[in-house]
Amino acid sequence: MTAQNYKMPFLKYLPAIRCTGFVFAAAIVASCGSGSESNVPQLHLACQTVECECRAEKTEFLKDRETTEIVWRLNGDATCPRGFLLERVEIDFLGRRK
Repeated sequence: MTAQNYKMPFLKYLPAIRCTGFVFAAAIVASCGSGSESNVPQLHLACQTVECECRAEKTEFLKDRETTEIVWRLNGDATCPRGFLLERVEIDFLGRRK
């Protein structure tokens, strides 16, 4: 055995290590970048079990937003009329609206 072959036996595994590293790096990048739609709250389903309300989209400065009744579809989903957004009602530990 020559000294040159004995010092660097890991060189024959270098392409496999590079491929493995590339696969892990690609998986990490893909998992970080593909969550755009998964973060959207699905309030139309959540409002079946928690308290929600329809609030006006646009408001004037220092004025409470107008609210209206939730429209329930036949499949149980909650919706709001045009110009209103479905939002979860914030409740304190005693069950009162904040």
